[in-house]
Amino acid sequence: MRKLLQRLCGVLLLWGITCPAVLAQSYPTRNMELIVPYGPGGSTDIVARLFAQKLQERLGQAFIVLNRPGAAGTVGLQAAMRAVPDGYTLLNSYTAEAVIVPHMLTTARYSVVDDFEPIVVTGVVPVALMVSKNVKASNLKDFIEEMRANPGKYSYAGGGGSPPHVMGAWMNKLKGLNVMHVPYRGGSQGINDVVGGHIDMMYAGVAAGKGAIDSGGVRALAVTGDKRSSALPNVPTFKEAGVPEFDLASWNVLLAPKGTPAPILSLLRKETLDALKDPAFREALSRLGVELSERQDVRAFLNGESVKFGRVVLELGITMGQQ
Repeated sequence: MRKLLQRLCGVLLLWGITCPAVLAQSYPTRNMELIVPYGPGGSTDIVARLFAQKLQERLGQAFIVLNRPGAAGTVGLQAAMRAVPDGYTLLNSYTAEAVIVPHMLTTARYSVVDDFEPIVVTGVVPVALMVSKNVKASNLKDFIEEMRANPGKYSYAGGGGSPPHVMGAWMNKLKGLNVMHVPYRGGSQGINDVVGGHIDMMYAGVAAGKGAIDSGGVRALAVTGDKRSSALPNVPTFKEAGVPEFDLASWNVLLAPKGTPAPILSLLRKETLDALKDPAFREALSRLGVELSERQDVRAFLNGESVKFGRVVLELGITMGQQ
């Protein structure tokens, strides 16, 4: 019966008529691609590879992670937008290109809410303030006082339009600091330069920076979130460290191109959420500092985060050149 339906669907497709029920029954039948709009080694890449491996096990087809860095994540995002909406190309999107860049770039011609189909919030990635071994302060309060007493002396890494960029600028405004932003193409490069002492600090995702923290290459002074990161239980939150208004977050969402058939989206959503129920998989995410999101209404989640970051970007007056 299934073969008969598939043949019928093939005939209908020749006539330009889709057959979503049959598509879902036969899907997937070949390799799948997961686009990461950043280079290897950053939090978004790490999260994508964990999910790619798990979904490969669950769906029985290879998941190939494609790194498409550039233009604050918009190169990879636009590549995913142009992909055929058949469920074989997905996007692991990050806070930057999803909700920050559209507020900073007036010529942005996309909306993740309108131009993509939501699947799942794959994880909240707490951001840690990581400082080089050249920084003498051992806690956030003392470091803020040190930076305030030495305007222009310190610098922080972060890709333009990324949460690390916006968070550094937001801390400058909140605490009256003058810390220079140094643009980086990706999180891993910035962390490496903090380890090397070439730059003083970075607001970096725990997933990307945990190795450097554990090895003693950098020190973490505080993390975002309402509670401490399970991967860094000895590091206080910004609220505990005396900056309760520092409430921004970074995260990843799994998206599909607009027009992907609803049955395929439903299958991907179910398999991804079921993967998140697997204790071993949850533990693997937790060890890297990736927290589960309590909100899985992806559109509402994205709209809420867009409002929050839009307010901050407007208040800071940060803009980007045309891309």
